[in-house]
Amino acid sequence: MSFEEYKQGVLALNCEDNTEWINKVTCWIDKEPGYNIYIFQVIVEGENDLEKYYETITAAIATEFQINLKKTIEKWNIYLVFECKKRISEELKQKIEQDKYSTRKMVWDSLNEKELGDKDYIKDRLLYLYIDAKSPVEEIPLLEKVKSIDFNLYRAIENTDKDINTQIAIYLGGDLNGQKD
Repeated sequence: MSFEEYKQGVLALNCEDNTEWINKVTCWIDKEPGYNIYIFQVIVEGENDLEKYYETITAAIATEFQINLKKTIEKWNIYLVFECKKRISEELKQKIEQDKYSTRKMVWDSLNEKELGDKDYIKDRLLYLYIDAKSPVEEIPLLEKVKSIDFNLYRAIENTDKDINTQIAIYLGGDLNGQKD
């Protein structure tokens, strides 16, 4: 897998209509075996720029870039990530992220200088699942877990020498001989 800047992505969007925002866009490509994932990263100043540009950028990606992709998997694996230092209202975030037209959209706000526009940050946050292997995982034996959840069930199944009918009778309130109390 290779993650790198994809200048052709931005060049495809570069036309007279898009000059107001084209310099805010970077395109990344993640090369997977047999297909590519495209990520358009847009750095905006704040909520006003985000609201002003998101629809036109989305439309440009759809009509100037996405339409030229040949593989269906690539057409459906385009991400549009808006990054901003300032906080963005939840209402605007939801509006953008729920918009299903053309790309999968995300709004990342309250970013620091190191995160904003950083290749590794976008790659790690978007494409990698991090599991902290150092943190201990408490393994509880299944029988102990059953005991903590349902003591009657635990009592019924703790002794595996009993046949299933006796175990069920115990669980339903019988004694060790399968007789009702």
